[in-house]
Amino acid sequence: MATKAFVPGTGKDKGKVRQVQACRVEWKDGRMQEVPGSEFMLQADLVLLAMGFVHPVGSVLDAFGVQRDARGNASAGTEDAGGYATNVPKVFAAGDMRRGQSLVVWAIREGRQAAREVDRFLMGSTDLPR
Repeated sequence: MATKAFVPGTGKDKGKVRQVQACRVEWKDGRMQEVPGSEFMLQADLVLLAMGFVHPVGSVLDAFGVQRDARGNASAGTEDAGGYATNVPKVFAAGDMRRGQSLVVWAIREGRQAAREVDRFLMGSTDLPR
């Protein structure tokens, strides 16, 4: 599956992702290619971007208005309460997006810690381990 677009809501949901436009993909000649006619829509209340071992895509950060650090990564602290939050309300960054290319163990650790902070943000408290 490949994401093609995020579809925002309208009215009171303006600016919030409400659907994801996607398609099926298959491997051809060593590359993923879209399967013609396979587009579909998914309802969404929350979107998590898992980009892998790459530098943050500037256009994604720009689209959300996320501030960058001196190395061009998403600027977000790691403090306990409110950690991994960017300058944009409800937008969090962790792993390669926040610290730059690194080992997968760092991405796993930051993913867990970011999940804890998202849980705290959504629920008002969290029982997830730090």
